[in-house]
Amino acid sequence: MTEISLKSAYDKVKQLCNEDWKSIAAGDAILDLVTISLRFLNDYCHITDLVSKVPGKAYFTFQQGNVFARPVNREFFIVDPDTVGEFWGEWYSGQIAPGNFTKLSYTVALAPCLAMEILDRQNKKGPATFFECYVGHLFAKSLGVNPSKKAILPVHGRPVRLTMDFLFDLGEKHPKVHLPVKMSTRERVVQAWSHQRLLDSAYGKGAFHGVMVLFSETKLDLKSHEVVEICVPDQWLTYQTLLAQMDRIYYFDIPERYQALTNSYPDVIVIKQFAEFFKEIDEVVRS
Repeated sequence: MTEISLKSAYDKVKQLCNEDWKSIAAGDAILDLVTISLRFLNDYCHITDLVSKVPGKAYFTFQQGNVFARPVNREFFIVDPDTVGEFWGEWYSGQIAPGNFTKLSYTVALAPCLAMEILDRQNKKGPATFFECYVGHLFAKSLGVNPSKKAILPVHGRPVRLTMDFLFDLGEKHPKVHLPVKMSTRERVVQAWSHQRLLDSAYGKGAFHGVMVLFSETKLDLKSHEVVEICVPDQWLTYQTLLAQMDRIYYFDIPERYQALTNSYPDVIVIKQFAEFFKEIDEVVRS
């Protein structure tokens, strides 16, 4: 029954987001899926502590039998669904504390992914699709417009359509926003910079601000229960310097090596905690 309820709630999220990304109904569907997921994790799974190889971070996961979900950052995750509902209401009313929003957004983004990984290990696409829905909803609600997923590029005198994650048109007085969304950079991250390069070449630099949103870079060894972060900072610096420039990159759980990268090259690459976006929306959309 739980698997059926989870799938039904997941399908509803996809449907309502595609109908209107910024709608209250889409947000309600997301919260409903998160609540179902947390109740399943609490009632049918148990928490297993993991061996963190990441300095300053503690991780655990949810386990059912021999099945393990992905690592969970203990600092950010809210196990109690009632607390999530309370924080969600505070966020919608604009009264939530910054630290609580960081925890809320992390939990909402991750809880359905954990439940799906326990119930349907073969469903690799589901967690990434939900994460995309959630981030798309947050940006659409904050920017006040629905996104497109099709870019029209002039190629040899004719328009060519190319699919991208999200494109937000904020009107003539503002640059458009190119929003790549990935659970981790192991998911062909160079594509995000390549798409930004295409937009820059077609419309000129500054016409589209590239804002990339990622979840984390953790990897769990199922034998040793060790958690590590897989990062390629030199590749990132090369993409950002020689391929195209992302205006900002936001993480729900910033990897240590990428934090060090932006500390070393603050004028080249900007990597921040996801919650920071909502403090600097005006800067992101400024010409």
